Amino acid sequence: MNRELAELIKQISFPAAIVDLPYGSVAVIANYYAGLFGGPISQLLKCLAAVKICAELKTNGIAAVPVCLVRQDAPPGFLPKEINFIDRHSRLHCLKSDGFGEIEKIFPDGDRETLAALKEAFVSDENLVSSCAKWLMYLLKDYNITIVEYNENMTNKSSGSCEYQSITPPVAAFVADSAEVEEYGKDPREHDGVSSPIIRACPNVTIANARSLKTLKRYGLDFERIFDGKERVVNYLREKMKSDVPVRMQKLQDEAAAVLGELEPVMFAERVERSNRIHREREAKIIYQLAKIERHSRNTLADKEKAMENRIFKACDFLAPRGLRQQDALGGAQIPLSYGMAGLRTLFERLDISTSNHQLIEMN
Repeated sequence: MNRELAELIKQISFPAAIVDLPYGSVAVIANYYAGLFGGPISQLLKCLAAVKICAELKTNGIAAVPVCLVRQDAPPGFLPKEINFIDRHSRLHCLKSDGFGEIEKIFPDGDRETLAALKEAFVSDENLVSSCAKWLMYLLKDYNITIVEYNENMTNKSSGSCEYQSITPPVAAFVADSAEVEEYGKDPREHDGVSSPIIRACPNVTIANARSLKTLKRYGLDFERIFDGKERVVNYLREKMKSDVPVRMQKLQDEAAAVLGELEPVMFAERVERSNRIHREREAKIIYQLAKIERHSRNTLADKEKAMENRIFKACDFLAPRGLRQQDALGGAQIPLSYGMAGLRTLFERLDISTSNHQLIEMN
């Protein structure tokens, strides 16, 4: 964050605080919309981005505290009723219910501590907001972020919209995902003489593993192409991989048969029975071997296509589940379940909040 932006924040007046902050501090807010098993990666990214923004503000002399508002009133376009996970065999699973047993089946060898924390948070009689808040307290315990359960008593505004006044302490910025940006844009930049906070877009991130990256490199695929859909990507590569070897082998087989056919009358004309028999035997062997090579080439190509299809399907399911941005479709719990809390730390360290460009972050 540049110094001009920091100076702008210093000049902004903020509404009265509801959540106590240290004197002279401002908040950077991440609205976390409660979803099944914690919802998609994007919600977690907003929290991590808020922490990083506060660190940047501190370097510019502004005391800022990251605050996560866990809330139920998601804006239009946000669909937290289902969530996807990838198992260790790169198979995609879509969950539409809160049965924790399904999570244990998908991650039988997942991080045990994370599985226990997820179970404690979501296998209870608590509402989804409280469950997500408990889950976040476990995930973000090392990030000095304030987690607040938002409810309708904090604001007079109608539910289902993203409001940024009178619900929190003095607010310097909001971290907004794609569903929120449109909602924020509906409000004027000033309310009753009070300037609105700055809106920072949630980082655009895709988490990749070594296998998926190798697949893209092996088949010469640009990342953006995977959003065409895995079937269309496979068809594209089939055309690209198409070989003329089977056609050439069939042509060679036909030419050999024609040549041998021309020789046969000559052999019969000489009435050399042994020569005729040898000729027929050699002819049969030549045709057989050529046909065998042709079948082998076709089978080899078919095997390569099958292997390609399998790898492409797995890579697309991981990098763009159901043709959507990974951070919008894949569960945030995927990270600690697959990589442990160290994986979450890696994501935080590699997360770049200074760019609006897409970030491909590799984790193994």
